[in-house]
Amino acid sequence: MSGGAILAQEAVFFLLACACLAWAQWRLPAGVAAFPGPRPVGPVFKVWLLIIWGVGLVLPLLALVVDGLLGGSAATRLALLPYFAMFFAQVASELFCWKRWRSPVWVLVPCLYLPWRLWQSFRGLDLATEAPLLTLVTLYALIVLWVINIGVHYTNIPRTLRWDYHPAGKEFPSLHDPRVFTQGAQDARDGQPGPRPPHKE
Repeated sequence: MSGGAILAQEAVFFLLACACLAWAQWRLPAGVAAFPGPRPVGPVFKVWLLIIWGVGLVLPLLALVVDGLLGGSAATRLALLPYFAMFFAQVASELFCWKRWRSPVWVLVPCLYLPWRLWQSFRGLDLATEAPLLTLVTLYALIVLWVINIGVHYTNIPRTLRWDYHPAGKEFPSLHDPRVFTQGAQDARDGQPGPRPPHKE
């Protein structure tokens, strides 16, 4: 696969990801409370974050410098440069959704980018069959890392969105009514569609 084809893939994914996030933000009702951001993490999750940054950022950066730049491996550069571009695109998107929009749309960003990063790692292996050992080890490590992290993020979504903030005794008609998609079946506010969210400066 040529560098141009890889660049086109990355550009199409980035535009689609941005479109998904913008559409999700547009669909939010007006006047919703600001999303406070991810909850503070416990000590085990802090260790996991260190592993993510070590394996997901430091190790591929080392491989890119040693094999791709100093070693002159074109396969390493093709495999890892797009990876870094999307890594920083994800971080920028998360910060934008959280700090600028102050929106629960934030939680969708890893849902979009983590599977893509896994795909990038598999694609990198296909491109780098003759790459130096450090590059190959890095790509295999990235596959393992992102498979695990997809599960970590997806299973943490209910906690991140604070769905437990509903009163413990809250009853929703949809729990007893088979017509779960009718207006008002899940929450009284569902029967009162609001105006479009105001434009955020």
